[in-house]
Amino acid sequence: MSNPNESKVDNEQLPRKGSVMFNFHSQDELSKKKTLKKWKKVNKYLMVPLYRIKLLPLFGFGKIFLILITKGWKTGKKRRTPLEYRKYEGDIIIFAARGENATWVKNLRAYPESVLVMRGFHKFKPEIESISDINHKIDILKWYISKFEKAAKMLFGWNPKEDDLDKIDLSHLAGLTTIFKLKK
Repeated sequence: MSNPNESKVDNEQLPRKGSVMFNFHSQDELSKKKTLKKWKKVNKYLMVPLYRIKLLPLFGFGKIFLILITKGWKTGKKRRTPLEYRKYEGDIIIFAARGENATWVKNLRAYPESVLVMRGFHKFKPEIESISDINHKIDILKWYISKFEKAAKMLFGWNPKEDDLDKIDLSHLAGLTTIFKLKK
């Protein structure tokens, strides 16, 4: 008989039910659409307008969020996508929770020469590196989870009180996640 206080999640995989990433990769189309609709509204009506009028960077959100400016892969129109970013080994790391299905990823892959980054009050043309090696992705995910537990909880379903980073298998999560490194 197992002890109920022992961690029962160390063999489970991320993302977990209830997390943003789980909903994006769910087989339940309603759950996918509902989550995507919620994020699109937040981005369209809150993040992008407040970033455009320089209000979010003024309050320090430029240290967490950037605006990725791309050319639409279908329409060719300018697209602005707010993304959480983190500094990793001196470079900017961005994650696509929807993986290759994210529209901004399709835009970035179709027109990499048209990409601009607005971080805080500064705009620059980045050198873009797609992280494809699964072990490198796992290393980045481990770093992210250990440094930003609250964000990892919301995004992946990480439970800092019960999960052990050395025991959990992150290969499934790494396979679902698209990661880019942006260099100035």
